[in-house]
Amino acid sequence: MSEGAALEEFLAQSRERVDSDLRDSLPAETEPPAELHRAMRYAVFSGGKRLRPGLAFGAAVAAGADPECATPVAGAVELVHAYSLVHDDLPALDDDDERRGRPTVHVAFGEATAILVGDSLLAEAFAQVARLPEPAAAAAASSGLARAASSTALVGGQVDDLAFVPAEADLESVTSIHLRKTAALFRFAVWGGGVAAGLEAAPLERLDGFGRAYGLAFQLADDLDDADLSECSILHVLSAEQARGRARELLQRAVREIEPFGSDAWALAGLAKRLEGQLPSNP
Repeated sequence: MSEGAALEEFLAQSRERVDSDLRDSLPAETEPPAELHRAMRYAVFSGGKRLRPGLAFGAAVAAGADPECATPVAGAVELVHAYSLVHDDLPALDDDDERRGRPTVHVAFGEATAILVGDSLLAEAFAQVARLPEPAAAAAASSGLARAASSTALVGGQVDDLAFVPAEADLESVTSIHLRKTAALFRFAVWGGGVAAGLEAAPLERLDGFGRAYGLAFQLADDLDDADLSECSILHVLSAEQARGRARELLQRAVREIEPFGSDAWALAGLAKRLEGQLPSNP
């Protein structure tokens, strides 16, 4: 099997694993309050690629562990991602009526329910990481998830993104928003997968470095793909060619971070190489 085919199979298995677990662990649609629980499942099972769970499982494999051990981390990061999208779409924030080809949660279920869906998914994410069997790992993952979702990371990045003024943009401010709003969850996914696998501090720092570089490169690729200068974008401060070069450098840095893991890091390295190959050439 080719490297590309092996990676696609790994990602498909990752999606199946996390989706199966979330279907079992989330409240049933018929459980009261049924409307809220229907909306929660609508938000979570919306056709997402499950890239962040794939990174968590890839980190566990890099650590030499069974990827199954990272399932609570994978579920948690996907729930926080889903919650952030539900809230981002609200009229008070990005005011989007459609996501992934269907009505957003506030359009389908009402604004009040959408707010409460986000609240519920965030709470459920912490229930997920609490399932890690080692108490120290569960405590570390809970703390790490709190940091990733906090006012100094995901939420703070969203606040600064809303306040973004293109005319005042510089490389530092754009990078700061991208690192918090986008890269924070990628960092948690990779680092958390290592925590679930029982890694010590030094290799966890390596995984965190991979997640930071990969997450920032992911957002640069998204900026290049959208080329929307009404939003916070690297294209306000760099040319398209400079942005592509910066993304490539970040992905190469990400691969260097995981070199000590050797061939066990094949899935993480493959994801970095795949993203590099997907960088838009004509934004």
